[in-house]
Amino acid sequence: MAGPHYAISEALIVLAAIWCVLRLSRLNHWFAALGIAIFGFAAAIGVYRFGTNQIEELASFHKNFSQTGGSVAMALVSAQLLLAEPLVNRTKVLRWFVLLLVVVSSVTAFKFPTLNTPLFIAWLSVAIVSAALIPASTIARRVSLAAIVSIFLINLLLIRHSPQISPDISWHLFHILVAVWLLGMVYVFEYRRYEHEFAEHEIFLG
Repeated sequence: MAGPHYAISEALIVLAAIWCVLRLSRLNHWFAALGIAIFGFAAAIGVYRFGTNQIEELASFHKNFSQTGGSVAMALVSAQLLLAEPLVNRTKVLRWFVLLLVVVSSVTAFKFPTLNTPLFIAWLSVAIVSAALIPASTIARRVSLAAIVSIFLINLLLIRHSPQISPDISWHLFHILVAVWLLGMVYVFEYRRYEHEFAEHEIFLG
């Protein structure tokens, strides 16, 4: 049965989210910062829920916010990666199209909660592909960036509801990996900025 100790791993997500939001804000990655802030707020609800022993009273609210908020948050993070792609970033129509997709997806998440999981997976898949397309000097680096984003997908498929893992361990391991994923996303965005600035420097020197 869920107990107060469930708040511990939720708190790790909150701390990771706070750090990530501060870092991404400095990079002017506002969509990603907002998305990660939503992840952090969902975890904060969990900290309060388990920390104050209102486990049953807040169960529905915590679940609904985590699912709907998670869908919106993943759309925002993925959109930030898409907007970093040169093909999208250089075309005004495509930029607006990405933003329109985020709005439509978010409205759908609120109107049709049963679609939250498909929307989440779809946006996560977009994020994985976008990370794989980030300019890098080697294929291995591209793969590593995509692998970092894929942590969340692996977490969902193998950890969250694994019959081989006890509910307590599954809960904590899932949230620890979410926190790792949040930190990893900052690395992905900072790597993307570094590669972009390095390329511009090379062009300037050339």
